[in-house]
Amino acid sequence: MKGNLIVFFFCLYFCPLIIHAEIVETDEVYTYESLTEDLLELSKLHPNLITYKSLTTTPYGREIWAVKIGHGKPTVLIHGAHHAREWMTSTLLMKMIETYADSYKKDKKVGGYESNILEEASIWFVPMVNPDGVTLQQMGLFAFPSSIHPSLVEMNKGSLNFIRWKANLNGIDLNRQYPANWENLKGVSNKPSYQFYKGTSPLEAIEVKTLVDFTYEIKPEIAVSYHSSGNMLFWGFYEWGLTHTTNFAIDYFKIAEKVADMTRYKLEVPKSFQQGGGYTDWFIEEFEKTAFTVEIGSLIEDSSLPLDSFPLIWERNKAIGLFLAKRAIEKFTYDRNNIMLTNGNTKSQTHNSSDTIL
Repeated sequence: MKGNLIVFFFCLYFCPLIIHAEIVETDEVYTYESLTEDLLELSKLHPNLITYKSLTTTPYGREIWAVKIGHGKPTVLIHGAHHAREWMTSTLLMKMIETYADSYKKDKKVGGYESNILEEASIWFVPMVNPDGVTLQQMGLFAFPSSIHPSLVEMNKGSLNFIRWKANLNGIDLNRQYPANWENLKGVSNKPSYQFYKGTSPLEAIEVKTLVDFTYEIKPEIAVSYHSSGNMLFWGFYEWGLTHTTNFAIDYFKIAEKVADMTRYKLEVPKSFQQGGGYTDWFIEEFEKTAFTVEIGSLIEDSSLPLDSFPLIWERNKAIGLFLAKRAIEKFTYDRNNIMLTNGNTKSQTHNSSDTIL
């Protein structure tokens, strides 16, 4: 009887802590398997806020997950791990999902921003665009069939150490696969490699084609592409000196300045030189809407960021999703009101013309 009472009081006081323990572990290598497990657990814990789906299955059986948090129509799209060695961006985005959902449930702010903004907006996350590449970088050859080992080693310049790997399993650099100025890209490999190979045509890689199709499907107001190395915030897209941000540059730059201020990353202003091939380049050119590339950590050559860099990265980035969701609502509302006003004026003018004719 005494033993039962001890168990009862232990559960009474400590089980709630266990139930609400943090799910996303940020002090260890974050694998595709960890991400999938965390996603399932978070969706069960927050069934009325978090939904998810697989955008596609990679050639080696891994899902490219898309996770939605929020209820509103104005949408932000945030994605990470285009590059295999940049998997800490996946940790960051999954931690955002967990934190926003928990704060929404408790009606708390994150970095000064109200989590109940998710009643009016939605944030879609694609935390790991390149799960096969991430797995190779973390686990090495033996996570994959022996039949492809020789080609992987060849693309890795003969090395059996895959710590520097950026590409997908076909040796294509996914962030050099988008149609924006793809044909004129410089500094690329001329054959499949662990980095910098742009492929034989844009959208050749299934991971990229899938993300492009998904972007068309959800039509986000703002998009963010998270990368790892450089402590920089890139905005805008110039192609041979021709800007693709002319129609919305002022508002875009104001948002960029605010994000730079929040994160304390250096804001890299577009210059009149050739760029292209990346997701944000394509999004800006195609949709003429706001997009950023965020480099979350210090410049690290040929490796992933050290685990002890995450706490500072988290503090810099934790509120970005909610801030951008607020901006997406403002932009969506403004555009909708303008459309209604324009349509109203058109109808009014049409009606007046009819009166004149009659």
